[in-house]
Amino acid sequence: MGACEQRLATFVAETDADSIPPESYRPALHASFDCIGVALAGAAQPQGKMIVDFVAAQGGNSQCTVIGNRLRSSPYLAALANGTLGHALDYDDMGGFGHPSVALLPTALAIGESLGRSGRDILAAYVLGFEVAVHLNKGAENVQGLTGFHSTAVFGTIAATAVASRLLELTPQQTVMAFGLAGSMPSGILQNFGSYTKPLHAGMACRSGVMAASLAKQGWLATDSFLDSRVGWAHAYIGRDRYDPERMTANLGKIWHSKDSIVIKKYPCCGSNHGALDSLIALLEENDVKLDDVVRVEVDNVPAISHVLLHPNPTQGYQGKFSLHYNIATALVDRKIDIGSFTDAKLNRPEYRQAREKTQVNVMSNWDPQYEHGPTYNPVTITLQNGERLTRRTNRRTMHGAPADPLSEHELKDKFRSCARLCLPEKQVEEAIDAWWSLDRAATLAEALNSVTPRN
Repeated sequence: MGACEQRLATFVAETDADSIPPESYRPALHASFDCIGVALAGAAQPQGKMIVDFVAAQGGNSQCTVIGNRLRSSPYLAALANGTLGHALDYDDMGGFGHPSVALLPTALAIGESLGRSGRDILAAYVLGFEVAVHLNKGAENVQGLTGFHSTAVFGTIAATAVASRLLELTPQQTVMAFGLAGSMPSGILQNFGSYTKPLHAGMACRSGVMAASLAKQGWLATDSFLDSRVGWAHAYIGRDRYDPERMTANLGKIWHSKDSIVIKKYPCCGSNHGALDSLIALLEENDVKLDDVVRVEVDNVPAISHVLLHPNPTQGYQGKFSLHYNIATALVDRKIDIGSFTDAKLNRPEYRQAREKTQVNVMSNWDPQYEHGPTYNPVTITLQNGERLTRRTNRRTMHGAPADPLSEHELKDKFRSCARLCLPEKQVEEAIDAWWSLDRAATLAEALNSVTPRN
């Protein structure tokens, strides 16, 4: 067993929950709360209903809750369903290694509910899984647009395995086996962004984490060099000479990234749209700009490999989640982006086509010395009919929703309400808010999960 693998496994198996900094528990709680809300909204979507129907058809035991449904299933299948539901609208959080909560929380719920774990246990496992994945990511030069592999799938599968291993109380040796097994499981290509398959990447990461840890607990054997080996997980998914196992693991338990990495989304679309949307919507509102006032809207500093350039002219409303062109044009018409923004009806209206003709996205050259794979700013400039030019830029690292400017309790709960109302009656929505906001004090998950199971 390599020293780096041993370090990872020991961190997961032996870190005392009380040694986790309190400032790491708080964002884990808020992100978990948010994840439940967006999963409830996901349960009301066509892709959400399809994954639930699929899980129901597989049969299995009824140990675990499927969020927003009366269906109960096995930990393995519940993790698949709930991970997919949480990512269905791309409204879930981001940061650290991709979309963390949809890889961490559904895995924790599946194992935690079946074993009667407490809310505190769930959050501790969440933080440990998050730290494992973020440290691995920070010790690498991973650009998902260059590899073609979705980082939520690549790192999320390892994160989910850490969560499941922790809650199943695996030994360090068993945890190494779980990681070795999980190294053969990641999947998810970027070309599926803007389709129902992207949410499935999260569901598969959760399912794989449950499977890897469960088999390892039974004594399943796998490589103990998934990280150090030249033919291991890191080499396969990140690439030769683009990672350092020592740097990936050296600061585990010393530096905690969970306290300052998680961004709660304000818009149900790819996060690469958000800075530009903040700028555009602010300009429209502050200057009372109407569509007919606008000659052109330009968005600058966009990298050519950006995921939001996959669908410059979407043929389905859902594809618009990964189209900067669509988001800018839709916000130009409506002055907002919400769950209802990504329908075929919104895509096919004349006002959208008019706005799309006025939308220009300027892609940076790779030779530009200011080039960033993940740009800090995407400046937006509106040129008006009277010749006036309005410009604004929003720092993606400090925009509202980021750790530097987090959503308030009121905003988090309002977002939860707007999502949960798509699936639950009003009274039950408030019950769910109370239960999940106090998850850290729950002796078991029963009450919280009962609150997101429809009763009529």
